[in-house]
Amino acid sequence: MNSQSDEARSAGRRRAKVSKGDLREQALLDAAEEMLRRSSVAGLTMEAVAKQAGITRSAAYFYFASKEEVVCAVIERATRHIYTGLEASGDAVDTTSLKRAVDVQVDNWRRHGHIFRVGVELSVRAEYRQVWVSLMEHGIDLACRAVAHDRARGLVGGDPAQDRARLEALAWMGERTCYLLFTRDHTEAEEEELRDTLTTFAHRGLGYRATD
Repeated sequence: MNSQSDEARSAGRRRAKVSKGDLREQALLDAAEEMLRRSSVAGLTMEAVAKQAGITRSAAYFYFASKEEVVCAVIERATRHIYTGLEASGDAVDTTSLKRAVDVQVDNWRRHGHIFRVGVELSVRAEYRQVWVSLMEHGIDLACRAVAHDRARGLVGGDPAQDRARLEALAWMGERTCYLLFTRDHTEAEEEELRDTLTTFAHRGLGYRATD
């Protein structure tokens, strides 16, 4: 019995071990993300990203076929932080799940705004647009779950059939207003004002019952 337990633990450690390839891929993403803090996508090259990551240019192409693929992967990785927060918003008890979702959006723009800025600006280009739209759509799906959770708590009136359409409009409005704030110098007070404004619009637009 002890032998079987030891084997199971050993197998678990082997599964948990990060491969050299995974580490290289993460190094490339880290390098690209850091470079995007101080330069544009136009100034990014696979050679520069590989050098920053400490690997050869030819090795970098084993993981990503182009700089466009690297940039998309960086954007997707940053967006996963929002997904994680949105998934947890359904646990809210001291506030609405929708308010928690707005907080997640604003907080992540503060932390990863230089990446989301790139996503917004590149979304007008065909090779990036579908990636950005798909990421936004998944975020809207999670926001719908947050509203459904609040409905189950009796916090929301209005027509549930309208939730998706209204959340889509609110999500794209939030994307644009966050972009406008976090791409310029601003104060913490302005961030809080944006947070309150988006929450108020979201609550009223979805028919929440006196939550403001």
